[in-house]
Amino acid sequence: MAQAIEGLGTTLTIGSATLCYVSLQGLGIEGGEKLDATCLDNASWKTYLPQTLKEIPDLSFTAAFEPDEWDAIEAEINVNQQLTISYSYQGVSLGSVTFWGYLRSLVPAEGEVGTRWTATGTIVVTNMNGSNVETGPSYSA
Repeated sequence: MAQAIEGLGTTLTIGSATLCYVSLQGLGIEGGEKLDATCLDNASWKTYLPQTLKEIPDLSFTAAFEPDEWDAIEAEINVNQQLTISYSYQGVSLGSVTFWGYLRSLVPAEGEVGTRWTATGTIVVTNMNGSNVETGPSYSA
């Protein structure tokens, strides 16, 4: 049975930039579109095969935005690096996932009087380590 997660203690640090996350979408997995395997030998039906390769869609997040973090954030844009999402609930670790990717964007929201300034961001999962070797995500309990 899945646990309800408040997000307390769930963190993601991007290089030297530390952001306080308001929301964070975890890693997903996609199998891709079907591959057409139909040939002239088919008599009644089109045939298909599943793809072998998997894809991890981009991660999206909303974080509290502090203008004094601008230099640290700018330094992390388009830098392929190892990232870790650590999940925790009420002080109990729920595990973590480590993967290679880069911060593609961070866009501050419109500021309003009486509200916290936030920014939305996107992380691209590259599955390629610093030596350009295919490296998928690693999950640990």
